[in-house]
Amino acid sequence: MVGTYKLKVWISWPLVRAHICTAAVAVGFHATWHCPRGAFIHGGVQYGVVVTLALMVVALPLALLQLSVGQLSQQDAVGVWRAVPFFRGVGYLRLLVSLLGSVYSIIFLAMTATYLLYTISNSLPFWECIELVLEEEEYINTMNASTCLKDTFMGPVSERPEYYLAVAMIILVLWIVFPFIVFFSFYNPVKLMKRIFYVLGPIVITLIVVILASISTGENLTAFSKVEDWKSFLEPGIWHGAIVQALLASQVAGGFLISSGDTVYSSTNVQWTAVTFVVANVLSTWVSVVFWYSISGTEKDTSVFAVLIQAYQLGDDANMDLAWPVMIFVTLLLSGLITMLSLLYPIYDHCRRIGGIKWRLVSFAGSLTGAFISLMALWGRLPVLEMMTDYAVPLLVSIATVLEILAFVFIYGWKVLVEDVEFLTGRELPKFWVLGWCAAPGIIAPFTVWWMTMGFIQDESWREAPWPAVSMLSTAALAFLIFLVFASVAVAKQVQYDFFGKLKSSFKPSRHWGPRDPITHYYWLARRDEVERGNQLRRRYQRRQLGQLSGRPSFLNVPVSVQEKDEETTSTGKGRSNSDDWLYTVCRKQLTRVAEDKKRPKSLDWAIPNAKLPKVPSAIELKTFSSNNSNNTFRSIPSIESNNNTVIEKVISK
Repeated sequence: MVGTYKLKVWISWPLVRAHICTAAVAVGFHATWHCPRGAFIHGGVQYGVVVTLALMVVALPLALLQLSVGQLSQQDAVGVWRAVPFFRGVGYLRLLVSLLGSVYSIIFLAMTATYLLYTISNSLPFWECIELVLEEEEYINTMNASTCLKDTFMGPVSERPEYYLAVAMIILVLWIVFPFIVFFSFYNPVKLMKRIFYVLGPIVITLIVVILASISTGENLTAFSKVEDWKSFLEPGIWHGAIVQALLASQVAGGFLISSGDTVYSSTNVQWTAVTFVVANVLSTWVSVVFWYSISGTEKDTSVFAVLIQAYQLGDDANMDLAWPVMIFVTLLLSGLITMLSLLYPIYDHCRRIGGIKWRLVSFAGSLTGAFISLMALWGRLPVLEMMTDYAVPLLVSIATVLEILAFVFIYGWKVLVEDVEFLTGRELPKFWVLGWCAAPGIIAPFTVWWMTMGFIQDESWREAPWPAVSMLSTAALAFLIFLVFASVAVAKQVQYDFFGKLKSSFKPSRHWGPRDPITHYYWLARRDEVERGNQLRRRYQRRQLGQLSGRPSFLNVPVSVQEKDEETTSTGKGRSNSDDWLYTVCRKQLTRVAEDKKRPKSLDWAIPNAKLPKVPSAIELKTFSSNNSNNTFRSIPSIESNNNTVIEKVISK
């Protein structure tokens, strides 16, 4: 029986549901689409090793930071900047990353859906992509998958308008209908999103395992590690690309962790959640790289549609059953839906917080804007998509991450941040987390500068697509402009009278910073006061369901550890209520000042020392009243005379 009780304590159903969402987010497009492409460019083993290092060294401490501030403040990616209002623009940079990621991700999702529909209806290869040439008494199709894509769906719009319209219709449906069902419905959007994760995550994992166990071959893994690929360690692209991939895969880049800290992970331990998130992404990275290397041939495409082209080539093989490419397209489709949910959630969460009652209308307008941007990006074809995925979004992620770390760790204060994390976890925070926070900007910034410098050097002509130098300059200028505008607004909103006073105040936490729950906010502030005096026991505040005002535990709270049983026993004999604690805490500083001055301000009772208080009669007679010609007399109700009159008379007489 003891074993069953411990098993129920260890295996918590809310905790299991939260980490099912973690597993689902880990198999999104960042693992199934972007990571294999990076491996095709830099080498399988080499890229996997660097991404793993980036996840453990950079993404892990930042995941803890975002989960902590999100769970503590119960705000979105913009609202958490009440801690340092001057850096409010960083929150909007996070939302911009989510918006741009949604733009090209929904294009990838629409292309996957299009390939799936064409495969089911027309089989592979597409009839438009067949150019037969007779060689040695055998007809051979000379058009490969990459050429087929560029001649059809990614061909010039003026020459192939029907393909553009087909993909554009799917994009409009995905941008309008899908968010409307999930976020705009009257059902709770967060609950619906989590239930979609509960379903899609296990399905994607199951499909990957089935495909990997059925059609993968060890011969294809010979290209997994090549000797010439080790030279990629001398290039900045693999290092910066791995850092950005780690930040995107761990959901640090777009603000999903901050918003989900109050919803998906509201009841979890932030330290273990951060570790679980990173471990899940490490596993998904290696599984995805091995998956695509094992089912693809020796020739690897490196464009933004690399995995789509590999799946098409697999279906083009005459010895391969058509069901396997269909399963791969379905896997990518479900993975893309998970990615869209994780990218759109921070945006719609912010719209819900600022839009009030009409937040759905604001979100719908945002969806129309996103659809328009996606159609424009689709019109620009491969150069625009490569510019967004390879230059604009990675640079925005690097700039926003460095600014966020500088603001929270060095301006808000790493000691205060540690106390906030300890308030959530109830135990002392190990020092390696702080070392990770301090080391992260020193890792991201040098590799970003190295990557940008080599981009300018290697870009001989700024007019050729995808315009690396122009893309990086325009992205940096846009990020600086957004940051400067919202910093100016934050300074102008301060209540001080002079400019320097407003500027100084914008670097300090707002009075609205902290937990939204009043009781939790009070304990958070009281704990800070106690920690400053150095006599605070490190413990996590947990609001009681019953007895929270009396200070006594509820009979519904079952102690789960020996320590909590001891605390329950000691708190039962507590004679003073929480209201007394509140009065003591609030009036403590005032009483200290009074004791130092040794002078009490004169009030009316001190100004008239000979005044006598009226004597309260010991009983109050209540008059009678008549009803229905009958007299009902209420007898006198004895009352006990208050002792306060005696105390006040003694004070006055002295």
